[in-house]
Amino acid sequence: MSANADESGMSDVLLIDDDGDLLHSLARAIAPRIGSLKVTCATSASIGLDLFQKHRPAVVVLDLCIDERRGIESGFDLLREVRGVDSSSRCIVITGHGSISHGVRALQLGAASFIEKPADPEHVASIIVDAAAHAELRRSFDKAGRRKEDSPASALIGRSEAMRGLRDRIAFIATTQQPVLILGETGTGKGLCARLIHECSPRRAGRFVHYQPNFGGGDLMQSELFGHTKGAFTGALESRAGLAFEAHDGTLFLDELDELPPEIQVRLLDLIQERRFRPVGSDSFRKVNCRFIAAMNRPLDEALEGHKLRRDLYHRVAHSVLHLPPLRERVEDIPDLCEATLASMRSRELVRVFELSSDVGDYFKSCSWPGNVRELQAVVENAAYHAHYQGRSFITRQDLSSNHATPSGHENIAFHERVERFKSDLVEEALARCEGSQVRAARMLGLDRGTLRRILDRTEGTR
Repeated sequence: MSANADESGMSDVLLIDDDGDLLHSLARAIAPRIGSLKVTCATSASIGLDLFQKHRPAVVVLDLCIDERRGIESGFDLLREVRGVDSSSRCIVITGHGSISHGVRALQLGAASFIEKPADPEHVASIIVDAAAHAELRRSFDKAGRRKEDSPASALIGRSEAMRGLRDRIAFIATTQQPVLILGETGTGKGLCARLIHECSPRRAGRFVHYQPNFGGGDLMQSELFGHTKGAFTGALESRAGLAFEAHDGTLFLDELDELPPEIQVRLLDLIQERRFRPVGSDSFRKVNCRFIAAMNRPLDEALEGHKLRRDLYHRVAHSVLHLPPLRERVEDIPDLCEATLASMRSRELVRVFELSSDVGDYFKSCSWPGNVRELQAVVENAAYHAHYQGRSFITRQDLSSNHATPSGHENIAFHERVERFKSDLVEEALARCEGSQVRAARMLGLDRGTLRRILDRTEGTR
């Protein structure tokens, strides 16, 4: 127990009273009754507040009349300041003259309880012990909440049952070492979920290596994935380790697994099963220790029956299967997704738009969103730019009709068709600006190249 206000150690209980004799008498009386809790004393509001800010004790016991010149208002002011610094601490107020009204006012300002003078040490001690337990419980709860908010899985926005289940499923999968197959439509967040599994896993210190099929042939893909030796083929001036080796002790994410050519899929069988691979041009295998995550947006039955995905590879990689729900099946998450998109825009740009009008929110919930979250984000961003240009802090239907997603004069066209036109317009514009280069256009739009190819295929099929 500290007998003065200059105590530099930690404290669990802080007693504040301008009467030093009564203060230390109370401290000595309660010390044997509060177990291992440590007591610190302060004889003025300023010293008490300094000690509180320094130690953040679980319990504060303060006399309302801490300054005789100002009377009880000095105690109420101190109570407000303490609560403002750390509301998880429990404050116990001691009142004089039998004033119940003062105690009630203290409770209204956030005090946990009040005691009338003269205070019985045993009674004070029991209240302190109970208050300390409540403070510890509150702080543990707040700490758990902060961990949850700071955890990688908090990037999955939404309070729907589907999203709660998805977060729980990712948390479980992250504890295992099994290969994972993520299934979901375009724009549902397969890449995000793959990265979250890695960041929540014991492999988080290792690299997360993302591989996506490119427009090159099988030889180029083999070189990218498995590396090559110097001179293995024309242009191989130096040896290359390959992405599989770069993922050693980390995670290898194979996006659009069904777009890989058959010869690559065969080589993946050995990589996943035996944890080894042979670089192009090499006669020996290299061992690798990494986790495998794969993803597809093509329906699984279609990929297997159309021979886009080997069944033996499917069985190797699908030890755990994660199904991502489309946005149309969790429309209750749309307000949170819109709010997050607008908050992101405000933080990175000078777009001061804060909310949607109620009719826009209802309209969004009625849409099918074939492009899912990615499409919603694009529509909200476009609308926010227009609202900002018009000097509004909220999005209206007028802002929607001004962008490509809902062009004016086409109200009778199905929303899905409007979205497809919007996508094809964006792709064609990007291709024109990139002189026909699909790789550069995909990078400009922030799309994966497979998605850009599918948009082009659908565009050609409707002409």
